[in-house]
This record gives sequence, structure tokens and C-alpha cells, in this order.
Amino acid sequence: MATITVKQPCAKCNKGGGVTTCNGCRQTYCTKHFVEHRLELSQQMDGINRDHDVLREDLLKEIPKHSLFLRIDTWEQEAISKIHLAAETARNDLQQLLNRTKNDLKLSIEKMTGELHSSQQTDDYTENELKQWMEQLKEFRKKLDSPLSTMTIINDDEIKSSIHLIRICDKQHQQLRQRSSTPTIRTPDYRTQHAKESIHCFIEKQQRPSTPTIRTCDHRTNTTKDSMMEKQLRSSTPTIRSSDHRTNSIKDSITEKFNEIDGKAILSEDNLVVTCCLASILTQPIIYGLNQYSSGKHQIRFRIEKMGDLRLFFGIIRSLENISRSGQAQNNNNNSLYGWWDLNETIINGKMQSSKYRNIVTTGDEITLVLDCDNKQIQLLHHRTKRVALCSIDPEKCPFPWKIVIRLQSAGDCIRILQ
Repeated sequence: MATITVKQPCAKCNKGGGVTTCNGCRQTYCTKHFVEHRLELSQQMDGINRDHDVLREDLLKEIPKHSLFLRIDTWEQEAISKIHLAAETARNDLQQLLNRTKNDLKLSIEKMTGELHSSQQTDDYTENELKQWMEQLKEFRKKLDSPLSTMTIINDDEIKSSIHLIRICDKQHQQLRQRSSTPTIRTPDYRTQHAKESIHCFIEKQQRPSTPTIRTCDHRTNTTKDSMMEKQLRSSTPTIRSSDHRTNSIKDSITEKFNEIDGKAILSEDNLVVTCCLASILTQPIIYGLNQYSSGKHQIRFRIEKMGDLRLFFGIIRSLENISRSGQAQNNNNNSLYGWWDLNETIINGKMQSSKYRNIVTTGDEITLVLDCDNKQIQLLHHRTKRVALCSIDPEKCPFPWKIVIRLQSAGDCIRILQ
């Protein structure tokens, strides 16, 4: 039998038999409408070429300023204004402190001038008055030549006008990273590829790096001397051992700061750094911690920013007592004083218990003072050599609460509390 071929009708006129099929839309057309269909495609192609040419011309033109540039400029001006205001305030405060120091010095010198004239006219003076006047002149000269000895600049974290840094972030790329749960390997040309993606940017604040506000501070140290003494002296043998492990039982360090100073030293960086200004047997600074310890186990980590030839002391004392300056620098009359001079020489009840002198601690070292109130002992960990010194505390001689105490011996000695 003969095979009957059924032809598809034209997609336009639906008449007659279609003679050809378009490979794009898969429609069948007659001859007339196929030509029209190709003409429509040609017109669409012309429109695409026109849009393409316009886009290329626009790309060559100068891109209009993005609105985010205005936000960046605004942030920059506000940040500069805050810095200028903080700097001007600090300058004014510093000038007021300098003027106050100078005025106080003028009053002291005028008073001394009257005493000198009166004593000279009446011929009423001895070696004692002469010595006293010479000491006063030296002190006045020192204040005049070094008016900044009690002044420093600190980071004022209490002010809420800190300047947060900003950065540009692609929100589309950030969303893709958040959705993706599997890690991706980025090839070396990742940045080039990423630059070609569509950019949807926004400005966000970086909370971690911020510019601190500074202010000047006139640090007047309080000198307190206490002569509390007890008759009994308890002797115990200190232990020094090597340790290659980290003490897991130590609790997280609390926020400790330097507080009271007896001697010539200045505090800086929110009382986390102490620096010795002048050192002699009578002026070697003794620095006490802010906190009091009665229970638990606590650690305070220090870094030796700078150290001279003489050793440093780290230890504790009862909170109601301060170190007496009578006696030698390494021996004191305070029965509640415990600690170490450079790790090897232990102080128990204010007295030295060992005499193996050898410098271990040096500039750049980090040490941790551990206060184990529950077990009534203290430890000193030297991280570079991994040495640990132990010392038991007699609660009758050093009752709770305790406070930390540090002593510097050389001008320029500097210690930082690490938070």
C-alpha cells in the first residue's frame, strides 16, 4: 500500500502544508510566513546590537559617583572631628596641669624666699636649715625641669565616642558564603573572577579595631606606710621545679590592674602598665594590685617590657598592710609578705629564705603569678624556661584577703599586666 504523509499546517495561517521547520522555536511555516518569521528574528537581532552598542558607550563614560562614597566622606569628616576634639581637649587639660604645677612651684619658692631673707637678716640659721634649703632647691629644680613626671596619656575607654573602622562588603557574596555548608577551594584567579561578578556593596562597622580616645591624667601616688608587725617567723622551704605542661586547674585570669604606688613610678594604659621613674633605696616603687583575693584559684600574667640590672619582686601581702621601707630592699619587717626576687630567692614572712642568686627573668619574659587561696599557696610560672616556684602561705601570718605586690629597683623598669 502507498504511505500517506500528513503535512503540518503553517503556524501563522494554519492553511496549507508547511514547507519548513524553524530549529529555534520548532514551529512549521509556509514559504511566505517563514520569510516573515526570519525578518522578525533579524529585527530582534538589530535591537540587541543597538542595546549592546549603547551599553558599551555608557561603559566608556565616567561612572556617576556612588551614594556610598558620600557615606564614606561623612564618616571620615565625623571621625576627624572627633579626633580633633579629643586632641584639643587633651591639649587644654595638659596646659591647665602645667599651669597649676608652675603656680604651685611659684608659691613654694616665694615662701622659701621669705624664709631666706628673714634668716639672713637675723643671722639665725645653722647647718640643718642650710641642708633643708638645699634639698628644697633640688626638689624645686627637678619639678621645674621635669614638669611631666606625674603626667601621662591614657586610653579613655569610658568615653563612648570611639571611632569604629568601616569596610566595604559584597552582600551577594556574603549571602552565598552563609548558605554554603561545604568548604570551597579557591584558585589563584579567584579575585579576578570575583571582580567580574555583579557588585552589591554596603558599609559595615568593624567592631574590633577602634581608635581609643586619649586624655591626660595627673597621677599623684598615695604613699602609705604601715608598721604592723608580728613576733613569730615561720620557716618553710620553697620549691622550684620544671614544668612542660600547662596547669589545667588554673581558672581564667580575672581583670587585675595596678592601683596604689609607694615610690617614684607612673601608671599608664588604664593602669595596666607601670614604669619606674626614679630608683633609690628610699624611692624604689612598690606597686599594689587593685583586687582582693580570699577564695578560689586566680592567675595574673605579666610581661616584662623593660628591666634593668637589678631584680624584680612579685608576690602578695595581706590587703590591710603595706610594705615597710625599713631594713634592706630584700628583707622587710612585714610578716605577711610572700613572694620571689627573680624566682630563685623566696620571701616568707618578709624574710629571705634562700640565697642562690642568679638572674633568670629578663626583658621580654612573661610570668604568671598564681594565687591558690583554697590551698593557701602561691606559684610563680616563668614561661620561657617553664620553671614553677611554689610557696605555702601561713594564714596566721598572712590572713585573707590578699593583694598582689610588685617592687621595681631600676629606673625605666616597666611591667605590663596582660588581659
